[in-house]
Amino acid sequence: MSGMRRRILLSLALPLLLVACKTNPHTGRKQLLLFSDKEMNNLGAQAYVEMTGPQSKVKVVTDPRYLNPLQEVGAAISQAANKPDYQWEFKLIDDPETINAWCLPGGKIAFYTAIYPVLEDTDGMAIVMGHEVMHAILEHGNERMSQSLTSEIVLAAAAVGFSNHKNGDAIVAALGAGATVGVLLPYSRKHESEADKQGLYLAARAGYDPEAAIGVWERMAKLSEGKRPPEFLSTHPDPRARIENMKKWMPKAKEYYAASQKKTNWKLAIPPGVK
Repeated sequence: MSGMRRRILLSLALPLLLVACKTNPHTGRKQLLLFSDKEMNNLGAQAYVEMTGPQSKVKVVTDPRYLNPLQEVGAAISQAANKPDYQWEFKLIDDPETINAWCLPGGKIAFYTAIYPVLEDTDGMAIVMGHEVMHAILEHGNERMSQSLTSEIVLAAAAVGFSNHKNGDAIVAALGAGATVGVLLPYSRKHESEADKQGLYLAARAGYDPEAAIGVWERMAKLSEGKRPPEFLSTHPDPRARIENMKKWMPKAKEYYAASQKKTNWKLAIPPGVK
């Protein structure tokens, strides 16, 4: 990074950091959010087209046997989420190997066919969709982007400060690693825990049995056995801790479920090619 770029970053971005902290109404936690809702929603819509649109390499499933449950759960979750500024979309991607689902800012959702056996039914689907939707509602994408920019600003300042030090490059590199392990990854794990909790509540408010969460995450944990990095280098909490947290939050989730308009639970049809 050139010295001029460092100084520009510092002069332009540091004032933003002073006014960009906001308290999230769902978690009560202060967040550094440098981007507006409109900016994030536009980015989400653009990325969704690039990732799932006609010019992408993915195959989008249109068979109603597999797509209808996703759209039905999506309709209930989106209603419970109460985000009138979101332009909700739900797509199922034909991929028998990738066990994944995600929600981009603005309510752009995709599930992969390989996750269906893990979900088992629409209650399980609602748990995972609630989790992914809450990442967007809790503005975790905005926060991660803001943290990354802030980290770059801090490193730029360090690079300026140590520019004449004989070990300056090594010091800045060490600071970069420290930011990743000490700040960015722990915040990612915090994001996952927040989405677990608030997503459980969202699914329950939408009328899906929160008890399904235990089975979903037990199956997820079994699939990840022997494949996870050490937790301090992982963006996700340890599966066992995750399940224990679910049990701790379950009484509140059951209160939401009891007050909801309960949805019929359907067993998911497994798409072709998925084990």
